[in-house]
Amino acid sequence: MNEYMPDPGYRQGMPDTAGNVVKSRIRYMNIILTVMLAVIIIASIVVGVIILGISNENQRAGGLLKLLHESLNNIEGDIYDISYNADDIKDQRSDTSTGVTNYIPSWDDEVRKPVIYLYAGEASENLHVELILDDADMISMWPEAVQNGNEYSWDVCAADDGTIFDKTGNEYSYLFWEADRYGDHSFDEGFCVAGSDTAEFLRDTLAEMGLTPKEYNEFIVYWLPLMQDNAYNLITFEGIDPDDAYNSRFKLSVTDDEGNKADSVLRIMMIWKASEEKVEIKPQEFDGFERNGLTVVEWGGAEVAGR
Repeated sequence: MNEYMPDPGYRQGMPDTAGNVVKSRIRYMNIILTVMLAVIIIASIVVGVIILGISNENQRAGGLLKLLHESLNNIEGDIYDISYNADDIKDQRSDTSTGVTNYIPSWDDEVRKPVIYLYAGEASENLHVELILDDADMISMWPEAVQNGNEYSWDVCAADDGTIFDKTGNEYSYLFWEADRYGDHSFDEGFCVAGSDTAEFLRDTLAEMGLTPKEYNEFIVYWLPLMQDNAYNLITFEGIDPDDAYNSRFKLSVTDDEGNKADSVLRIMMIWKASEEKVEIKPQEFDGFERNGLTVVEWGGAEVAGR
């Protein structure tokens, strides 16, 4: 007999598989029916107790309803706290003195997406980029910077076309960072722009300030979805003046491998908040920007509560 053929007695001793399956299914159905019956009985008892309690002890029932109401209020408060911290939810406060709706930003007045473009004056240049935060904490950065207290630095190589390389050869379009706590801002000068006109306004104004089409288009793509559906946007720009609040709180320096500072630096930080009404504001004026030699361009923004 072939050694791989089963012993004839083997099959005679096999269990009745089909029969066992049927028995198992019947057993499971009985268990399920028993559980369902128990649930129905318990539910009936609970309903009966509740009805009896309501009919005989109105005061006690009122207490239970009050407790239930308080619990629901606590749950509602927890949901509000979670919604307040969500990135896409904003709480509104009306400023009746100015007609401006102050949004409590979902990101807590963060300095959002400043990006640093580097354009070397020669074909390729080793650069040291240093950012110092004053009374603010870094939230995110890319590529990762070297941290020393509140100082962050990148050592990179920049090409004339703006391409950036780190020491391992990885390529980047720009250096990215975000920090918290921008703080309140008083809109003494700036612009009040209808939400539907924001895209055109940003394109024309950023070009006037010195951004290239590539740079201002990347700016618009990031910020427009947050601004276009507002009735109005109150906007002002910081960073252009080397001595303004932005440059004081977020100090940026770029030097080459010989310690020479950048020849041309343009920093644009858009500070804005939504407004339900049109607000009269003194227009902000800008000087032209010329790109000579080693050029540094940075843009970012922050939605603030302000005054």
